[in-house]
Amino acid sequence: MWLAATPAGSTGWIDPVPTVDVLLYLTETARHAPAWWMEELYRPYGGEYRWTDGAALVRLLDEAGIDAGLAHGSDIRRTTHHPRFPEQHEVHVPNDYTAAQCAEHPGRLYGVVCIDPLRDVRWAVDEIDRCVREYGFRMMKLLPAYHYHDPGDRRLDPVYEKCLELDLPIHAHTGFTPIIEAPIRHARPMLLDEMGIRYRDLKVLVYLAFPYEDEGAAVVARHPNFYADLSYYAGGDPRDLYRVLQKLRSLGAIDRAVYGSDNNDKYKSGPGGAASDIFRGVNRAADECGGAGLTPSELEAIMGGTAARLLKIPDRGLGVGGGSG
Repeated sequence: MWLAATPAGSTGWIDPVPTVDVLLYLTETARHAPAWWMEELYRPYGGEYRWTDGAALVRLLDEAGIDAGLAHGSDIRRTTHHPRFPEQHEVHVPNDYTAAQCAEHPGRLYGVVCIDPLRDVRWAVDEIDRCVREYGFRMMKLLPAYHYHDPGDRRLDPVYEKCLELDLPIHAHTGFTPIIEAPIRHARPMLLDEMGIRYRDLKVLVYLAFPYEDEGAAVVARHPNFYADLSYYAGGDPRDLYRVLQKLRSLGAIDRAVYGSDNNDKYKSGPGGAASDIFRGVNRAADECGGAGLTPSELEAIMGGTAARLLKIPDRGLGVGGGSG
């Protein structure tokens, strides 16, 4: 359970809703991603990486004191390339594998549909439907930079319409990626604006990241159905997290900020530490910056209340709601 940050003189409290990490990645072995991919992905963070199955993700949750996590796989086979390793392009964690890992950890891991929609749009629509109806997946992954497309591409409309039909939120990556073959021009949050204009009820979690933090905050604030995934700030300087939260608050979007860790293993510049500690200590950063801190209710919502409602993750006390629930 998460012991929330407390104001001076308070005795503390336990939050009544589950704490939720919206960004955990499954990559168990080199059959899921070549070693060069993992090395390139982790190069800016010291180069050390670890393979992760469902049990490893649950250990990360336990270490961080977090109740539930969204398990992301991947399908980047079509566009993955390295000139020195032309035969090694199978970055693929199948949805059935994700479902099996979630089923082994009910109530702790919930699946995310990972597809490359432009491989076959009709198949992608059917796969989204299958994963939600058969496995109870709670979100779909959109990777414009990795899949080489503008998220406003009208060819993707059937995918978005299926997510609307199923009330399935979309997690969209924007901003920085260390993968050289992923064109950053496709990673601008502004490209998601067209989705928000066309689909006012489509729920989108936007991964806010350098160098587009302000642009991402603006896009989230513009669209009441958009949410800000703050996983990028996990392991970094708490003052950076505090500044982006202040930006969201100033734009009336603090209630749509959610916690994520990005596997809690990408340490950036600054004090570092466990992702959950960075978030829990945000009011210490507020003191250092001379600004107003977050209220207990704001912190509770960020650490799980908002994501639990958005992704239909049950209260801990119910004892239900596994990866296939």
